Amino acid sequence: MKHFTFLGMAALLAFSATAQPRSASEPALLLSTPTGLMAPVWSPDGSQIAVTGNNYTGIMVANANGSDFRMVTDAPGAGYKMVWNGEAEIVGRTNQMQQGRVMHEMCAWNVATGSTQVLVPLSRTTQAPTLRAAGRVRGVRGIYEQMMSAPDKVADQVEALSQFSGEIIINPALSPDGSRIAFQVPGKGMWMINADGTNLQSIGTGSHPAWMPDNATIVYTIVTDNGNNFTSSTLMAMNVNNGKSVVLTARPDFIPLTPAVAPDGSKIAFENAVDNAIYVVTLKY
Repeated sequence: MKHFTFLGMAALLAFSATAQPRSASEPALLLSTPTGLMAPVWSPDGSQIAVTGNNYTGIMVANANGSDFRMVTDAPGAGYKMVWNGEAEIVGRTNQMQQGRVMHEMCAWNVATGSTQVLVPLSRTTQAPTLRAAGRVRGVRGIYEQMMSAPDKVADQVEALSQFSGEIIINPALSPDGSRIAFQVPGKGMWMINADGTNLQSIGTGSHPAWMPDNATIVYTIVTDNGNNFTSSTLMAMNVNNGKSVVLTARPDFIPLTPAVAPDGSKIAFENAVDNAIYVVTLKY
């Protein structure tokens, strides 16, 4: 069975490298709670999905089909930029008020037991929860790491991003092969740069890019608002090599946000701002 699964995934990845994804299904409800869910993140093997609650409160995990939905932690802020470390744990940064000041503690939570390991003690300066910041990854600190840990400073620290000096870099997404970074600059759309700082280029209007496993296609949203609330959103896919894009979901009863691509490229999970639930769209090529 493992041999078949490996060959099946390899065939899908090889085919998807040459084909534009299309929706093969209407959005299907995956997870919901009375208080709302947001920001889905797939585990590295795609067997589980993590989500967080309103204002990034807590971390919840379910199987990829929505079963065994459970609370891992209820810590405030824990879901903000949470990252999987293998299949067994999630790294996140908590928000704690002490004497009127927000303090942060970086932790790793076991998704099966909920047990907590403190990685970086409580402080005012704890970075966003990348695996390198958590001590789970060693090596040179690259541009992607800087975008994650210091979004308001990276444009002043990295020469290749100097045209955005004084602005914030948000929603950076590293391609699966680590070669390119897609990101947003508020009011200036989406951009892409090689991980070594070369070849900065605009890739158009959109938000929250997420890479497909072919390293050439991003999934993203085009969102409109009235100044207070989101009013519509279209879920899109674009080949960044040729600029060709396709609509994946454009229904008036859905406002897709924060898309997350399954590791094998077979489906996309997203938060629907209409009902604050998590939905999944299956893809075909």
